[in-house]
This record gives sequence, structure tokens and C-alpha cells, in this order.
Amino acid sequence: MSLSADNLTIVALATPPGRGSIACVRLSGPQAFSAVRGLLPRDKSAESFQSNRVVLTWLYSRSGERLDQVTLVRYQKPHSYTGEDVVEIFCHGGRLIPNLIIEQLCAQGCRLAEPGEFTQRALLHGKLDLIQAEAVADLVEAESPAYLHRALAHLEGAFSRRLGALREQLLHACALLELGLDFSEEDVEFADRAQIQRELLQLDELIAHLLKGFARGQALKEGWRIAIIGKPNVGKSSLMNALLKYDRVIVSAIPGTTRDTIDERLFINGLLFRLIDTAGIREHARDLAGEIEKIGIERSRAAAQNADVILFVTDDSKDGDEADRILAQECLDLKNKNGRGAVIHTRNKSDLPAAAKPFLFDKETAHAIRVSALSGAGIDALEHAIAGAVMPLSNLSGAEVQHINLRQKLCLEQARTALSGALSSLEKNLSAEFITVDLREVIHQLGVLVGEVTTEDVLGEIFSKFCIGK
Repeated sequence: MSLSADNLTIVALATPPGRGSIACVRLSGPQAFSAVRGLLPRDKSAESFQSNRVVLTWLYSRSGERLDQVTLVRYQKPHSYTGEDVVEIFCHGGRLIPNLIIEQLCAQGCRLAEPGEFTQRALLHGKLDLIQAEAVADLVEAESPAYLHRALAHLEGAFSRRLGALREQLLHACALLELGLDFSEEDVEFADRAQIQRELLQLDELIAHLLKGFARGQALKEGWRIAIIGKPNVGKSSLMNALLKYDRVIVSAIPGTTRDTIDERLFINGLLFRLIDTAGIREHARDLAGEIEKIGIERSRAAAQNADVILFVTDDSKDGDEADRILAQECLDLKNKNGRGAVIHTRNKSDLPAAAKPFLFDKETAHAIRVSALSGAGIDALEHAIAGAVMPLSNLSGAEVQHINLRQKLCLEQARTALSGALSSLEKNLSAEFITVDLREVIHQLGVLVGEVTTEDVLGEIFSKFCIGK
């Protein structure tokens, strides 16, 4: 995909293909209006095809055959999504009618759009920057209200404006330093180095803060990971079914029924989670487990290691034993090693008579909740605890937190490396020449971040992930 839009008008289906009540065919480019006029009835006046008006009309093929009765909306440049002349045709759904219309428009001189090309044209015409363009893709992919909220925040542009202001600030500082180089023989200093150092330290703090948003952004998009860990037959699979509100996992009294991890999606309080049921871990009976079960146990440990929340499940109707203690300590060790997440002691089978000595965590060590996967008692409280466990990580109440993607993370990391070099040169009181080299790299990376500086390869990678009509 080229960095500059060609002069051709593009067309694509903007709604999912297949059966449906309505489909939208979108055109963008200099010939958008004339291409559609070629399909209108001959007695349809040009005045009836004005901008920002919905027009009900029939469309005809070049040979005069009726295609469909449709509604048209025309957007005149620059007041459109792409910044070009745009027409949206709302026709009946299905595969045949939209394809016939697109075929006739291509015969009028349009070409089929590439993935993401409408949004790319919006970028090239200054309607969006690159962060906002990526937010468009995030909106389409959003599966949870929390992720949608963050995508909308990026689309609104506040994050981009903040980065733009910082870039302008750095450009000003760089210009003053370079001006001093022009008058170096006269021993004139135009830049306040102490002020520049303070500004760079503030920027470094901001970038460090933004980089923390990468893991949060990935979790909001893909789901916070919940691993259900415990011995065999403590009710892990029943608990998963209770949380999902349907029977997803086979439940059996036979130990080792679950041999592999089972991954399902779950929404709690607007947050997306990945709920992972694991094979029961039999610490003192490894020799009794078959080879397949042993592999399942190792995968259980891997799931726990990567989890944001560990539900450590015990059977409250039975006395705790050494295996419970070892597993509990392993869960706590993983939490401390990762430095994040939570362990929730899920005391299952509260519908049965309680054992005399059930396994218990210290109150300060882990949150404990009594539940019955069979009756559903305590499940609401468990869901509340799960959402509460990731709330500090998602920081949904913090307006300053930005959730970034991998491309944005890499740009920020490179900017911070260059920023470190500039700060080092300032501390050593080196020549402005050394400082400006690193400052120019910081400015460049911030430009790459918002799309003011980019390459065809970068745009091709980003927009190739879009759907065709977006």
C-alpha cells in the first residue's frame, strides 16, 4: 500500500458479507459521485444528489437492468471520513446484490479497496493521525466495554495532542541549543539547560508511565487471565461451569478427568477475562499419573505462572493436607515472583457439611471466599473479588493512564533510550551538539508514534489488519 493515495476512486463492502437485511457499499475518491450517477435513473436530477442528504432511488446496470432500490448518502470533501468525496450506498443484504453494485461501479472506473485503505486515506488527508487510525481498528475489535472506552479515548485525540505538545516543546529546546552552536564563538547561550533538563526528566517520567500501559492494554484487549488451580476433585471444572453459567467442562468424580487446560472467555463488570481450567495437581502421586496427565499438570503450572488472578480451589468438606499447603505456597510464590495479580482462596463445596480442619490461608495472605459450584452460592461474591483483583492493574478510574499497543511501545522505548542519552550529555555539561543529536531522535520517535514520520512498510503492516471496507 503506497504512502500517497492514488487518484483512483475505491469501492468496497463496508458491512460483513453474507445474509443480512442491509449492506453498505462505500466509495471514496474524485470519481465517487460520477460513478454512482452512472447507475442512477436518467431522469434523476443532479440536484437530488446533494451532500448530506439521504436519497431513495433505484440503481441500474450499464445495460439498463434494475439492480436494487437503495438509499444514498453523499459526503463532499473535505467533510467526510477520508477527506475525499465519499458516497455510501445502503442496499439490501446478501451476497449477490452488493457484489452486482460493486461490479457495476468498477465498470465505471472504480477499483476495489485494499484492507484499511479508507482509514489510510483519512490519515493521508489529515483527518486522523496514526494513533487514532489504530484506535479505529481497536473499536472494531473491541469485545469489552473497558477496551471500547480506551479505544474511544484514543480516537478522540487527547493522547495524540499531548504527544504533539511534547514534540513541539522538544523542537523549541532543540532550536535554542542549535542556535547557541551558531554563536559558539561569541560564548552566547540561548537555551536554559537547567530548564531543558527538568523538561526532559518530566518526559522520561511520562514515557515510563506510558510503557506500563502496554500490559494493561493487552489484557483489556485479550482478557485478564484467571487460572483455576487445585488438587483433583476439589470442583475446579464445576467452578468453571458456574462462572460461565453453562456446562462447558465435563464433571466427574474420577480423579484426572481434566487432562489439559481449557480456556474460555468470561465478562465480569465490563472486563474481559480468559478463564482457564487446569488439570488437578497431585503432588504426592506423580507416579500414579499417566503421561498425558503429567503433561496436563505442567500446563497447569504454566497457566498459573502467566495468570493475573489465581483461583486456588480447595474442598471445604474435607480436612486440609500437605498437598493443599504445598500448592498454596506455590501459588503465593508465583504471585510474589510476578509482582502483580492476586490469589483468591476459593473454598468450594459450601453446600456440604464443613470439615473439622479445612485448609485455610492466613487472613493477610490471600482473600478467601466460600462458594458452592453446585448451588451457585457465593459465585457473585467471587466475581466481585475477581474484578476487584484486576482493578488496580486496569486502573479504569485513572484518566491519565494510556493503554498502548506493541508498535507504540517500541517507539516509546526508542524515544526513552535517546532521552537517556540527552540527559547524560546534559549532566556531563557536554556541547549542545551531543545533546541535540539525541533530542532529534526523541523528536523523530514521537513523530513516528503519531504518524507524522512513517514508512510504507509501517503503514502496510498496520492497515493490512483492517477489514476491507474500513
